[in-house]
Amino acid sequence: MIASADRPVQLETKRFELRSLKPIDATDRWIGWARDPEVMAPLNTPISQITRPALERYLSSADNVSRYIIGIFDKVSRIQIGFFLIDVDNAHRLATFNVVIGDKSWWGKGVVNEARAALLDYFFEERGIEKACGHPLARNFPAVLNYKLQGWRHEGTHRGQRRSIVDGSRLDQYQFGLLRDEWRAARNKAA
Repeated sequence: MIASADRPVQLETKRFELRSLKPIDATDRWIGWARDPEVMAPLNTPISQITRPALERYLSSADNVSRYIIGIFDKVSRIQIGFFLIDVDNAHRLATFNVVIGDKSWWGKGVVNEARAALLDYFFEERGIEKACGHPLARNFPAVLNYKLQGWRHEGTHRGQRRSIVDGSRLDQYQFGLLRDEWRAARNKAA
């Protein structure tokens, strides 16, 4: 099955609610993440003085067909703690996953893999995706560890792929991939 119409994502895990974001979800909390060098550094992204209207426009860029911006919300507090940006190439049934956990109190607590597992189930089974990709910087050790722990395969290293925003040095970027059948096998084994 391939998504043919705008269908927002609405999922739950044990600890989190995951849902497609809308312009109304532009908050001061998110604006604070964009201004926090600790949040932006692992992404090699400069801090930003983004405004609420600019953030609303960014959230409007998600069409829930080829681009998804999915918030991660703590079920208890209902507070957003991060988000996934997922770009989908429907012709090739490929989804590229990016994630930001902006709330640093949640760092190191398994948020990414718990939330991403639900999203992988959804995109593989409901949206007809056949391969998922991720492209962390080699120096982003938490991201690399999360991919490995979740069973993604390291498919290659793009040497000097990015330029450091800090000192201009060249940074290596990894490519991780996960095929639908590999994910299904891992899920069946875990069950």
